[in-house]
Amino acid sequence: MPKYMLDYIRLCRECSLDVSTVGTMRCMVIPELQRRAAEIRRVAALVPEGCPELEQDAEVLESAIRAGLKRCTPQPAQQDLFAA
Repeated sequence: MPKYMLDYIRLCRECSLDVSTVGTMRCMVIPELQRRAAEIRRVAALVPEGCPELEQDAEVLESAIRAGLKRCTPQPAQQDLFAA
């Protein structure tokens, strides 16, 4: 897996959740990584005997993307949950 993908996974786990970082992740970084994961899947599908390394890279990346989307989704404040 390329270093920039591993860097994304590490940075996502260490995210400070500030507004600008979350916005950048949701608008630019995550969509680009989704495109990369789709490209990896397409390339792996072209290899007749399969390519387990590419499949594994795609799975790791897709898992990190799902986790990143979950972290970047704004959560309602506690008082909003019980508003009448």
